[in-house]
Amino acid sequence: MPLHEFKKIVQGTTHKHRHNLGKLTASGFGSDVDTLCNHIRYLRAGSIGQLFWDESWKQVVTDVADHIGIEWLATLKGRRWKQLETHEIETAVVAKVFQDMFDRLTLEQQEQVIMETQRSSNDPRVEAFLLTGSVITVAKVSGFGVYLMASTVLGGLTSTLGITLPFAVYMGMSQAIALVIGPVGWLALLGGLSFTLNQPNWSRLTLAVVYVSMIRNSPATK
Repeated sequence: MPLHEFKKIVQGTTHKHRHNLGKLTASGFGSDVDTLCNHIRYLRAGSIGQLFWDESWKQVVTDVADHIGIEWLATLKGRRWKQLETHEIETAVVAKVFQDMFDRLTLEQQEQVIMETQRSSNDPRVEAFLLTGSVITVAKVSGFGVYLMASTVLGGLTSTLGITLPFAVYMGMSQAIALVIGPVGWLALLGGLSFTLNQPNWSRLTLAVVYVSMIRNSPATK
């Protein structure tokens, strides 16, 4: 069944999460489960293409990963794509977006992000991983590491979209990131919001992948 995994995730989460996901992806017809599924189809295939589109959530995540340029060799680790779990590709997407965002910060802002990450993760290796571009390693330290990165990525958008995330551990980081990136910078980071009739809306799909990853790794679901 197309999007079966996505549907299961949004069915099992809270109304607030579904509302936030609808806001992030600009779902104009609400945020109930079926509407969100249909909206993902629309974002991926367009207004006409969605009528014929029949792919899985894993394929959507893979397409996003290809678009933003994740390191597939590091993600696959000698395996084939069919052997990967969807959440592994989601993690790679979160790590890539976080790294791209981190690289845009000034040295002072990077230090603030590192300090806040260390405070939340209690892992002494965090600074070295971030400064050497090994964000994917930070993400793999724990599910909470993925959650922390995903919520930090999304935190930069909350004030603009009026979204309230359920935990505040990311606030120190997201405030620094929001200052340097802001709404205009976000458009550049995620590829803009240009969207023709039957072309994928990669920026909204990327936000959907990051938010689903945050849901999966939320402390509330552990």
